[in-house]
Amino acid sequence: MGGGLLLAAAAAYAVALGPAGGMHRELLAVLVAIVLLGTGATLVGAWWLAGSAVRPVHEITEQATRVAAGTLDQRIHAHADTNEYRGLVQVLNRMLERLDLAFRNQRRLTADVSHELRSPLTALRGEIEVALRTERTPRDYQRVLHSALEEIDRLTELSEDLLLITRAEARLLTLRRTTTDVNVLVEDCLELLRERAVERELTIDVCLAREAALATIDAELVGRLVHQLLDNAVKFTPPGGTIRVVTTPLDGAEGVYLSVEDTGPGIPRDELPNVFEPFYRADQARSRGTGSGLGLAMAAAIARLHGGGIRVSNVPGAGARFEVELPSATLPELASTP
Repeated sequence: MGGGLLLAAAAAYAVALGPAGGMHRELLAVLVAIVLLGTGATLVGAWWLAGSAVRPVHEITEQATRVAAGTLDQRIHAHADTNEYRGLVQVLNRMLERLDLAFRNQRRLTADVSHELRSPLTALRGEIEVALRTERTPRDYQRVLHSALEEIDRLTELSEDLLLITRAEARLLTLRRTTTDVNVLVEDCLELLRERAVERELTIDVCLAREAALATIDAELVGRLVHQLLDNAVKFTPPGGTIRVVTTPLDGAEGVYLSVEDTGPGIPRDELPNVFEPFYRADQARSRGTGSGLGLAMAAAIARLHGGGIRVSNVPGAGARFEVELPSATLPELASTP
């Protein structure tokens, strides 16, 4: 519009000059031509600049639209020259990586649940079918019913543990925090496992700090966590081995630090990051086909629900060490790391 007004003014000026203004009219024509060329160049430059600025957005949008649940392994590749666009692409790709990992974990969990449910159901069905083929004695029927109850108990434990893990990870489980003596929880769990420890001739070295006794926690859930760690230690420590249990005050906060160490075979280094995943069983030396694979995942979920964390490491010359931090008040969540 500014160029049009300038041209109109120039035309009116040229008419006003009359026949005597030939040179002025030539100069004016040159000026008009320069204005027209400048305006055209500005429009072309603006169009090119706008197109180049918007082009990466179109590329990102087009590629992101093609990503679906089954193609989360795809990544966005945009020809972006500015830091802002490159940063946007990196953020979107990191989000896709997290979504891809979440979907893969969900698929793996679904497959594991199906497998774990199939085993007791198959055993239960098989025993009942065998019992119904011919007439049996009352003792035979009692044996079948007892075996069926064992499989039902296994299914019940599996479903309860899985429900606890799922609800804890989704923050749908409400903690019932009370002032609890954690050392008493440890001692009670050790008492429950004492007979098995004596049978295996295990030495249990207990070092419970009295100043670390009290913490504001959910006693029932932490009791399950402690029992799981101690049960693992008893299960995987070879006969004549040693289990060391330690509690100390939590550094920098009110709460309790718990450590359970055994002299078992340890855990292969490449397996350490996975031991807290549901249904994950480490090397056969430590699994031997026992358990459902939910125990450590449940322990990690309980620790995180309290705002603490759990980690595992191998002790040089010994076995595995599990360390748990249980703050009395919810702190920024600590990752479950090896």
